[in-house]
Amino acid sequence: MPFSTNISSNLENSRNSLRRIARHDDTEFSKQSILNDMEKFVKMVNTMDETVLVPSRLMDVQRDGEDDPFNLYAMLNDLKNELLWSRGDTEEHQERGRRVSDVSDTESDASSAAGDSGIEGEEERESAARAAAACRRHLRGLRRSLRQLTAAAQHLTRSYQEEVGAPV
Repeated sequence: MPFSTNISSNLENSRNSLRRIARHDDTEFSKQSILNDMEKFVKMVNTMDETVLVPSRLMDVQRDGEDDPFNLYAMLNDLKNELLWSRGDTEEHQERGRRVSDVSDTESDASSAAGDSGIEGEEERESAARAAAACRRHLRGLRRSLRQLTAAAQHLTRSYQEEVGAPV
C-alpha cells in the first residue's frame, strides 16, 4: 500500500505544479528562467482562449501577410496542451528511439575505445560537457520560441478584440 500511496502523492504533486504554472499570478521564478517563459506563454494562451469566445470569428480577422488566425489559434492551444500534458506522439517517440539507438552505438564504440586507452573518466566528462552545452543551446532556443509564441497569442487576442469591437 505505501507504494501506491507514493505514486498517488507524486501524481498529485505533479498536477499541482502544472496547475500552479498554468494559473499562478505571482512569479516565483527568475525572469530569466525557462519556467517564467513557459508560465507567460500558458497564461497568454489562456487569456487568448478566454477572449476568443467564438473561434470561427477568427476567419473574419484581417490578415496582414500573416498566418491564418484560426489555424494560429488552434496551433497555440495545441502547443499549450502539449507543453502541459505531453501527448507522447508516435513520430516523436520514433525519432527518440532512433536517437537513443544511434547514441547507444556511439557510446558503445566510445566505451570500448576508452577502455582500451584507459581514459574512461575523461571521455565521460567531455560527453557530459557536450550534453550540457547542447541543453543550454536548446533552452535558449526554446525560450526564444516561447517568447515569439506568447507575442503571437497576444497579437491574435488584440486582433480579435478589434474585430469584434471589444475594448483592447
